[in-house]
Amino acid sequence: MTKLSTGTSDEDAHPASLADVDERLVTPRQRRRRGRTRRAGPASIDARGVRLPCSLMTPETPTTDKPEPRGEEPLAADAADHPAGTGATTGTGTASTAGTGTEAGTGSGGGVAGRRPAVPALVLLITALHVALLVTYAFVYPTWTGYDEAQHVDMVYGLQHGAGWPAPGEKMIATGVAATSDDFDRGRYQDMFQSGGKRRGSPSFAEIAPTPRGERRSFDELGGATPVDDGRLSNQMIQHPPLVYAVGAGLLEILPGSAGWAYDQQVLALRLLNILIVAPLPLLAWAAARRFGLPGPLATAAAALPLAVPGFTRVGATFNNDGILILATGALTVMLAGVVRGDLRRRTAAWAGLWFGVAMLSKAFAFALPVTIAAAYLVGWLRLRRRVQATDDGSPARVPSPHRLPVLRRLPVLRDLPVLPATIAVGLGLVIGGWWWVRNFVLYDALQPNGWATNPPRREALLLPDSFLTWFGYFFRTMISRFWGGLGMFEPPQLSPVAIVAATVAVVGLCVTAVVAAARRGQPAAGEPGRIARLGAPLVLLAPVAFAYLMVGQRSWAEYERYTRGIAVQGRYLYLGLVGLAVVTAAGLGRMLGGRARLAPLTVLAGAALMQGLALLAVCSYYWLPRGVAFTPAQVPDIVSAAARWAPLPFGVTVTVFVLTALGWIAALTLAARAAAGGGRADGAEAGPAAEDPAAHLARQETPARS
Repeated sequence: MTKLSTGTSDEDAHPASLADVDERLVTPRQRRRRGRTRRAGPASIDARGVRLPCSLMTPETPTTDKPEPRGEEPLAADAADHPAGTGATTGTGTASTAGTGTEAGTGSGGGVAGRRPAVPALVLLITALHVALLVTYAFVYPTWTGYDEAQHVDMVYGLQHGAGWPAPGEKMIATGVAATSDDFDRGRYQDMFQSGGKRRGSPSFAEIAPTPRGERRSFDELGGATPVDDGRLSNQMIQHPPLVYAVGAGLLEILPGSAGWAYDQQVLALRLLNILIVAPLPLLAWAAARRFGLPGPLATAAAALPLAVPGFTRVGATFNNDGILILATGALTVMLAGVVRGDLRRRTAAWAGLWFGVAMLSKAFAFALPVTIAAAYLVGWLRLRRRVQATDDGSPARVPSPHRLPVLRRLPVLRDLPVLPATIAVGLGLVIGGWWWVRNFVLYDALQPNGWATNPPRREALLLPDSFLTWFGYFFRTMISRFWGGLGMFEPPQLSPVAIVAATVAVVGLCVTAVVAAARRGQPAAGEPGRIARLGAPLVLLAPVAFAYLMVGQRSWAEYERYTRGIAVQGRYLYLGLVGLAVVTAAGLGRMLGGRARLAPLTVLAGAALMQGLALLAVCSYYWLPRGVAFTPAQVPDIVSAAARWAPLPFGVTVTVFVLTALGWIAALTLAARAAAGGGRADGAEAGPAAEDPAAHLARQETPARS
C-alpha cells in the first residue's frame, strides 16, 4: 500500500512534491479506471473530512485587482470558493482589497478558529444608535402602550408573587396591574389609543394630565397580586413558554427596593430588559453577513437595516416575548450563515442547537426552525460535495464523510449526508425547549392551547364580501403596513403609505436580485458550489421570514372562516427573521452597487433615518400634539415636554435621551459618509486580512499520514 503524504500546512500552501492517494479512499471502479499506479495532486482535508487536491484549495496568495466581467460576478457568498489569485468578485467588485473578502470567524463559538475580524467602528456606532433609539421609543410610548404589554407584565408579576403557571383560562390579571392598564385597554384612553378616536374628538395624551410622578404608586399599593373578578377574559399569555417572564421576575427580584417603585418604573425596568435582549441585533446581522461571505461595507449595511424598521423599534422598546425570539433566531441565523457555506462542524451544530432551544422557549413560531436548520445543512453539504478529489479523467471520486451516523453506513442514499451535525442542532434544541410543548400536549391535548380557554367575542371589523380574495387582499396589505409601521394599537398612528410601499419594493427587489444573481450564474467550475447550493444559501436565510408569514396567514385564514374578520394579522411576527432578511438585502444591494459598495452603509442609514423620522412624526403628531394642531418644527419643545410628563423618570432624563439619539444619528451618518468617500476604515472595508470560508480554513490543516 502506498504511503499518504501529510497535507499542506499554513506555512506551505503549495508543496512542491506530489503525494500518493490513500488507496482506502479510492473505490474499485476508480482503480479499474485509472490504474493503481496513477497519482493525484497533494491532498488535504475539507470541512467534511473529504480529501481535496491542492487545485481545489484556497491559496493564501494575494488577490489581484483585475475584476471579472460584470455578467460573471459570483454572489458574495461564493467568493471564497474561487482561488484568491483569480480576482473573483463578490457582487460588489473584486475581492482584491484585504478585508473585503469573505468572513467566517464570527459568532459565539460558531466561527472558524483563527483570527477573527474586529467589529468596525461604524457597526459599533450603529449598535449604540439602535439602543438609543429603543430607549427613545420607550419614552415616546407611555406605559401600557406596547402590544399586550399589561398581560406580559402581569405574567412577571404573577411569578414574583407565587402564582405559578395556571391552566389556560385560569390566570386572571392582577388587581395591581389592572388598576392603571385598564385605562388603555377598556377605560378613558381606549378610544384614542385603540380605535383612532382622536379623529372623532377624543383627547390625545398631550391634552390629558397624567398622575404626577411623585404620586404614582407601586403594583402592591394599587391592589397587589389579587386577581380581578369582574368577569373579563383571562390572561391569554399563559399559552406561551415562561422563559422571558421568569427572567423578568428574577430581574425585579434582584433590583433593590423594586417592589416599592412606582408601577411605571417597574414596567420601565422590564422594557429595558427587552431592550437589552434585542440590542445585539445589528451586531448579529453584521456577523451573519460576514459568515455568509459579504465584504465589510455590505456587512455594515446589513447591520443598519434593522434601524429602518420602525415597527421593530417599537416592539423592542416595550416589554413582550417577541424580543427573546428575535434574539434567538438572529443568533441561530449567524450559525446557519456559516453552515450554508460548508461549516459542518459539531461545535457549530451545538451552538445552533442552543439558540434553537432558546427560541423554542419563547414562542410557537420556533416550530418552523427545524426545517430551516435541515435545509441549511443540506445546502452546506451540497456546497462541499463539489469539493471532492478528482481522478485524472475528471470524474469525481466518492469519498466518505465523517459527519454521518454509523447506522447509516449501509444506506447509500444517506451515507454522505451531514446527518450527525444536523441531528445535534435539532436534537439539542428539542432537548432544551421541546419539553414545554410536550408538557402542553400531555396536559391539554394541544401543543399550544387556547390561552383564554374559550372563543372570545371579536371587535375587528367585518371583511365583506366573504371570499378568499377579500381576506387575502386585507392580509397582504396589513402585513406589509404593520411590518414597517406597526405604530399604534392598531391604527393610527400609521406610517406614510408611500414610505411603506417604497420600503417594501426596495427590500423585496434587493432580495430577488440576490436570489436571481445566485441562480443565473453560469456552469460552475470544478470545486465551485453548484447552482442548487448557490440558490439555496440566500433562501435558507429568508426561510424564517417566509415560514412565519405562512404561519400567520394560515391562522388568519382559519379565523376569517370562523368570524369573517381579519384577526391576528401582525407584521411583528416576521421580525424573528430580520437578521437573515438584512443579510440577503445587503447582498442584493451589493449586486446593484457593483464597485460602489462603499455607498451601501450610507444608503441604508439614510433610508433608516428617513423611515424613523416619518415614524416619529406620525407617533408624536397623534399622541403628543393637541387636537387640530399640525406639526411644525416649533412644536418640538411642546412634544418633548408632553412626553416627559408621562415618562417614569425625571424631565431631564427624557430630554437627555432624545438629545443623545439625535447626536447618534448625526455621528453615524457622518461616519458612513466618510467611509463612502473612502476616507476611513469605519465600515471594516480595509481592516484585517482577507477572510476565508470554513472549508478553505480546514483545507489548510495538517493531515496525519496513513499507512
